[in-house]
Amino acid sequence: MRAWIVLVLIGCVACSANSERARLIDREITGQVLFESYSIDQTWSYKLSGMYIAADGTVWAYEQTGTPWYPEKIKPGELYEKDMLTKHRNAHQVGTVDRTLLRHMADLIKPVARGKVTSAAGSAYGNSSLDVAYLFNPDTSVYSEIILAGRGDRVATNSAAEAQTLLDYIRDVRQQVDMPAQ
Repeated sequence: MRAWIVLVLIGCVACSANSERARLIDREITGQVLFESYSIDQTWSYKLSGMYIAADGTVWAYEQTGTPWYPEKIKPGELYEKDMLTKHRNAHQVGTVDRTLLRHMADLIKPVARGKVTSAAGSAYGNSSLDVAYLFNPDTSVYSEIILAGRGDRVATNSAAEAQTLLDYIRDVRQQVDMPAQ
């Protein structure tokens, strides 16, 4: 009997997380950061670098070395606005993108959020790169990271058909602003 109750409670927690994601998907995208491509190298020291595309069409690059950056509250796939500001500190603008195309790409975030993300077991240490889209919850000021693809020590895929379109878009932007492949 106890095992059955535990299973029901676990199911409720899973349903709650899924319903929160569904609620976010139903809302308008309001966050400042829509897409990001970044790599983390912890092989011999620490380096976090990447680029992100803001809702206004600006493209920013950043790099941090030395002391590792961590979110305020470590909850996988969630970042507070303050975390994003800290993660992207000292960012510099490297270009802009067409706002009409960006809006079209932003409209694909919700379908991609419904995709199943498959991650290969790997080490959190070493060298890894991620391409992500973000859903923003204005009530809590939290960004939910939607993984499109991961490489290196964090191999990941997203089953949504639209994920490849967004991945191609991010890679095209990287090439357009002359950012090296991660």
